[in-house]
Amino acid sequence: MTIRGVLFDFAGTLFSAEPKVDDLAGITDVEGNELTPDAFGELVRKVISPVHGVALDGEFAHAWQNRDLDPELHRKAFVEAIRRAGVVAEEHATVLYERMIDTSGWTPFDDVPEVFQLLAERDIPIAVVSNIGFDIRPAFTATGVDQHVTEYVLSYEHGVVKPDRRIFEIALKAIGVEAEHALMVGDSQHADGGALALGMRFSLVPPTAPEERPTALRDALAAHGL
Repeated sequence: MTIRGVLFDFAGTLFSAEPKVDDLAGITDVEGNELTPDAFGELVRKVISPVHGVALDGEFAHAWQNRDLDPELHRKAFVEAIRRAGVVAEEHATVLYERMIDTSGWTPFDDVPEVFQLLAERDIPIAVVSNIGFDIRPAFTATGVDQHVTEYVLSYEHGVVKPDRRIFEIALKAIGVEAEHALMVGDSQHADGGALALGMRFSLVPPTAPEERPTALRDALAAHGL
């Protein structure tokens, strides 16, 4: 089948959340030392997978489970996870959360502009489908690739998260493409691979650092004839 539309995941697929060094200015660890990029990386690993590093219970467990459905729950869950991680001073948890979701500190993977341009030249619409609790559009605008995005389908705006088939159906309808003519590209077999249930094609990109996958998106498209 000919691919007539492509859906992309956001974090870990198109953009990498790597804060600039000065984004951490004024943030200290529990010993009062300025937070380093390495320590920030450790913190991020803990808060994105609290079952492995940070235990959340009660109302915070509920907030975490539903974080991508509501911005306030997203904030509540992450601020508490940051606080409990014990990496930064407690009074800096909210400040650090704000810096974590500031998309000006997020950078696109190297092959994003090339891949988006390629699809645009072939009149193939793009939908960005993300489980997220905040607006990611500024990241695309800041890097100049927003002109190629036909639709953003964000979980908190539609009340549904991947791998639920409904979020893919919303995206397909938005770009006017049937499932059998669409490709989903993402870094999660579970979440992004949910597209397979609709009869879409799926390409898994490795969840690695940008320098370790310079052509992953190009390869993902090439594997399906694009």
